[in-house]
Amino acid sequence: MSMGELGSAVEATAPYVVMTLRQLALAVLLVILQSVLDPSLGVSAVVIVVYEQLVSILILCSLALLFDRGRRPKPSFQILSWAFFIGFLQIPVGELMFTASLRYITATFQSVAMNLIPAVVFVLAVACRQERFSGSARSLAKLCGVLVSTAGAILVVFSLSSSQNDDPSAGSGDGRFIGSLMVGLAILGVATANLFVERVAAKYPADLTLAAMMNLFGTFQTLMVAAVVERNPSSWRIKWDGSLQLLAILYGGTVVTGLSYLALNWCIHKKGPVFATAFSPLLVIFSFLIQTLVLGVAAKHESIIGAVLVVGGLYLLLWAKSKDYQIQKMDVGGQTHLIEDSIAEPMLLNKA
Repeated sequence: MSMGELGSAVEATAPYVVMTLRQLALAVLLVILQSVLDPSLGVSAVVIVVYEQLVSILILCSLALLFDRGRRPKPSFQILSWAFFIGFLQIPVGELMFTASLRYITATFQSVAMNLIPAVVFVLAVACRQERFSGSARSLAKLCGVLVSTAGAILVVFSLSSSQNDDPSAGSGDGRFIGSLMVGLAILGVATANLFVERVAAKYPADLTLAAMMNLFGTFQTLMVAAVVERNPSSWRIKWDGSLQLLAILYGGTVVTGLSYLALNWCIHKKGPVFATAFSPLLVIFSFLIQTLVLGVAAKHESIIGAVLVVGGLYLLLWAKSKDYQIQKMDVGGQTHLIEDSIAEPMLLNKA
């Protein structure tokens, strides 16, 4: 294999590897947060989110200054406005809403809801004509892949929750309604943000700078909310002895919130929002493996069946998406381009 062929192979497989590693990194963080956010420790989840975002700002801004130098166009007011809005959807509406909802609902219920994100993104992408659904075999394979992966993830979560005597419907009626509403808004916000990222990234080529701007705006908005919610100064103190709080902040801010935030935006730019969010059910699988292999939680038949469904559904969706990538020779400015069927129309509109 020549160096050119090797480089092409690496470039083709990079989005698959990056998105898989992103879910693995998030699963590790969730294990750490389980001990950090123990109610007996009195640690504020909102404060943890703010500290993680501050660390991620340092990472993303530093990378943008180093690697986008010389090729970073001056952002227009329109790009800044979109970065402000997308940052609002991703962090205050998305991450902060998910975290705050844990006051009213169980983590199991939230895990089930989070695995609905790929289905919501797929529906929104079809409605916005960013993803084609024509009734063909590939379109039906995408839909079936999303539904099968979601069903498998839900099966794994309920299997694990039953082994821990965790009732996903626990909580008072009013509190459960408020928590469910917050999770629903968070899912809709994250899904909408993923669609907008694809459009904005097509107009602003500096991925690092764009990710840094979105994160900067979102973190500032989150800090404003946290300043109102957490007025007690003791809530902002980091516990150094006998706590994984500092590890959660550094690991979460660097790997999960910082680098994986960039990876998500990059993958959406390359492959589209449906592809990027299709890997979300793997979070449940990695969490299941960590609990089974590291924490010693006994594996159930339901968990194994759910894991197979997740992998099978994900493979079906990715197979259908790979068929969408075809070589199309388009005479645009006298150049030949490789474009994806599902985003060909938006690209042409942007060039017009």
